[in-house]
Amino acid sequence: MFFADPAAVFADLHDVAASDARLVFSCFRDRADNPWASDLVEQVTGSRPPIASGYTPGPFAFADPAHTAAILETAGWSVDSYARVDFTYVAGAGEDRIDDAVAFFRRIGPLASALKTAADPAAATARLKAALERYSTGSSVAFPASAWIWRARAAKGREA
Repeated sequence: MFFADPAAVFADLHDVAASDARLVFSCFRDRADNPWASDLVEQVTGSRPPIASGYTPGPFAFADPAHTAAILETAGWSVDSYARVDFTYVAGAGEDRIDDAVAFFRRIGPLASALKTAADPAAATARLKAALERYSTGSSVAFPASAWIWRARAAKGREA
């Protein structure tokens, strides 16, 4: 998801794979299906993260199944299937689950850069903590999330 040229990377994997190799990987579905990267960002920053057109390296680079299938096929893989998987994305846990989630979001995802560049970091952190309270249940801070599980096989006869 973070490669400048994902087709080249998948081609390199194909080139070193056995002729009957199987490839299985997961990637996030659309940002809208992942509130930790859409709703939470909006609650903290006041706006949704911009959606880039075309391929942009990042956690949502393979959200579009048609684009991902084209990348794999260009790289020599034959797509067997892709399936939606919904799951719980735990961002913080334990007695200090809110602080744990704040520390997590300072390091990863769309909020990390927004928090680093906030005009008022203390106010942004306070908004984040308030937003995280809405997702806090029991001993964790958890979000609904959605990903794709891709399955492909090395296509025979690809020219290197």
